[in-house]
Amino acid sequence: MDMTLFSILFLFVGVIGGWFIADKYNEFRDARDHDFEELFEKNPHPEIYDEDGKIDRGEYMAINFELGYDPEEWDPEDIH
Repeated sequence: MDMTLFSILFLFVGVIGGWFIADKYNEFRDARDHDFEELFEKNPHPEIYDEDGKIDRGEYMAINFELGYDPEEWDPEDIH
């Protein structure tokens, strides 16, 4: 009787504990750093901070200008 009770108890604890650990492991595995995380750490610009002073890790777009680019000749069609 005692053996059956302990077996069921340990089975229950093992299933619940395994489920919890597997869930936390999946969260850890699926977590990704932001594409610009290195920039946030090395050179945080003032415009990426929100009202509370925390870094806003929203969506950002990287723009590279070719040498000799004249902003006076900018056309919305230049964005690909």
